Amino acid sequence: MAESWEDKAELIKEEAFPKPLKGVERKAQEEGEEMWKKITDEDIREALFNQSVQKAPGPDRLGFMAIRLLWEWDSQRKINIVKTCFRLGIHPPVWKEAKGVVIPKPNKPDYAVAKAYRVITVLNCLGKVVEKVGANSIAEECERKRLLHDGQFGCRKRRSAVDTVGRLMKIVKESWGRGNTVAVLLMDVKGAFPHVAKGNLIKRMEEMGFEADLVRRVESFMEERRVIMWMDGKEGDSMDVETGVPQGSPVSPVLLSCTFRGCLAKLKNRKKSVELRVYLLLMMWHGWWKGRMWGNAHNDWKDAQRKQQCVHKRMPVGLELNKRRRRYLLDEERIRNPR
Repeated sequence: MAESWEDKAELIKEEAFPKPLKGVERKAQEEGEEMWKKITDEDIREALFNQSVQKAPGPDRLGFMAIRLLWEWDSQRKINIVKTCFRLGIHPPVWKEAKGVVIPKPNKPDYAVAKAYRVITVLNCLGKVVEKVGANSIAEECERKRLLHDGQFGCRKRRSAVDTVGRLMKIVKESWGRGNTVAVLLMDVKGAFPHVAKGNLIKRMEEMGFEADLVRRVESFMEERRVIMWMDGKEGDSMDVETGVPQGSPVSPVLLSCTFRGCLAKLKNRKKSVELRVYLLLMMWHGWWKGRMWGNAHNDWKDAQRKQQCVHKRMPVGLELNKRRRRYLLDEERIRNPR
């Protein structure tokens, strides 16, 4: 039972930033390759001006509007800062500290438990510029070398939830055309961003062929992070955070995609009577399928559970599926009225 403000902040912090499971012990190479030379001045400018000035500033209170003004006065200084971070393979400690604003989740039955609150992580904007440059570099390399599975839609440029639904509808209609019954299993990764294991990510990025200086900077980005909890109008002390990647960072989604590389390729449907396609979508599902597509299954649901266990066994270390957000969609009308 927490009574003081400090105890409450610690409980909420532990819920929002859980300690990740121990993964592979892996350190990035200390030397080798010079990816930073590929970064152009225009890349840095786009990373700054493509981010909204409406975003809240971090602990340093320096917003994007102020940074844009500084760019107009002395752009070369900002360019040198960004390139130096990549050349040395570091993420400065001042950008590793974030503000954690605690807000209550709506429509919760009991606000006396830590799970009833959400922590909004607010990062320093200048650090986000460097992170955006890194995110663009990693994403472009993934697309150029086709490093990600074709079924991976989340956290990728020029792909959206609409594209995901369109592809799913195409699969459904093709299956209907063959006279099959279609079932879809939707799953959610529980605490995906906080549970990314650093060693596993470093190992995966090296296997994917990323430059050593870029991998070193990702390693530095994930180390020694801290958060200042802000709750009930009061600001607390800086606290250590041992989680993987911060959810509010521009580079976190693409790092999560790298973590899941290879997971989707191992999933294959082996049941002929029901075509079950599994797509691991790293995004919220907003109820695209309602009405007749919702239903309970019997033998097919058992098969869906086996598929879920198959996915769970192939999840990266430290990550697990959220059982509360599992959805199984079955075309019951086609079962009642087969062709």
